[in-house]
Amino acid sequence: MTEQQTILMIAGIFLFIGAAFALVPIIMNKHRKKKAAQCDRETIATVVAYACYGGSSDCTYAPIYSYYVNEKEYRKTSKYSFSGQRFSVGDKVALRYNSSNPDIFFVDNEQFIIKFISVIFGIISAVMTLIGI
Repeated sequence: MTEQQTILMIAGIFLFIGAAFALVPIIMNKHRKKKAAQCDRETIATVVAYACYGGSSDCTYAPIYSYYVNEKEYRKTSKYSFSGQRFSVGDKVALRYNSSNPDIFFVDNEQFIIKFISVIFGIISAVMTLIGI
């Protein structure tokens, strides 16, 4: 293998990694938008507790929301957990839910994680692509 072929192979690897990292935020944002589109009604939910994932020293906290639809209470744990408690118990948050299935919900205030991860992966993708070029 010549030196030029080696350089082209390494450049191709960086371009491939850049493309792979570019796909992650695209898929995450597409999933987020799909879920948001499913949730066609809005209500106010109350943070009633937190679920702790992990051990006592590395616990992440997922808020548990209570909200009412047609006089029925729903208590749902967020799929997103945070290193700290993002909300206080008793806080009110805007929550969107699916009118056909109120178990499906979406909280806009939690979406900063998706946006943050998207930015990080976008930066990594750009750097890898530039290195490959």
